[in-house]
Amino acid sequence: MKIATYNIWNSDTGMPEREQQIIDEINSLDADIVVLQEVRNEAFNQRLQKGTNYINYCFAPHEGRVVEVEPWRKNEGLAVYSKHPITYTKYTEYALIVVVEHMGSSILVVNVHLPWASVIAQEDCIVSIVEEISTIPADYRFILGDFNCSEKTSVQQFIKGERSLNRKEVTPYWTDLALVAEEHLGIKTEMTLDLINNPRWKGKPLTDNSTRVDCIFIHDCFPKPYPALKAFRYFGKEVSVKTGFCPSDHYGVFADLQMPYE
Repeated sequence: MKIATYNIWNSDTGMPEREQQIIDEINSLDADIVVLQEVRNEAFNQRLQKGTNYINYCFAPHEGRVVEVEPWRKNEGLAVYSKHPITYTKYTEYALIVVVEHMGSSILVVNVHLPWASVIAQEDCIVSIVEEISTIPADYRFILGDFNCSEKTSVQQFIKGERSLNRKEVTPYWTDLALVAEEHLGIKTEMTLDLINNPRWKGKPLTDNSTRVDCIFIHDCFPKPYPALKAFRYFGKEVSVKTGFCPSDHYGVFADLQMPYE
């Protein structure tokens, strides 16, 4: 099963040509499941869906605190595209939860785009998301998307079962597939928010550093048999001659897993 996450940058920069870059990038993955963040509105989602030809998909505009804090996001949302049937969908704050049926097994997929400006809001949201999905039955589970924070932060440590938040803990833990790829496949981790090489930031004075904010986590599935990570890569780095930009200001993350039932 091939799964990918991509923050596609809600901006007029490079448009309308950059829209085709995004479509081409998604099509090149040939992924079973793709989750997208910063989908600017339902009409944009419809164009992407038609361009990528995914039959099973869902889009949810942001609600609640997202819009209250950042009103310009009122039409923006999260999307999930799947080659396989989507049997359950639910939007919760900063996340779109779906269940996909894959070869007779249920795969829970959580597409997250956590807030960037408040670590307290990030912590509240991830605790709420983990509690919400604990009630949803599934054979295998993934949390992926733009976490807007690094692996050293409380949010990612919480997911990995390395600390508690708000007197809550994660049991069992989630595993960052980028770290699995680095150890077992020899693929070094890369910055997905690349302030040096991505043209979005070219010529801009910066007092910040690049960060790996886009991740794919898999839930420990014991006593079920474990999937095996076959391939892993970061995508969306090619700069278009026409637009002068990459498809997005983020790079995407792609994982190819051999599921035990395949």
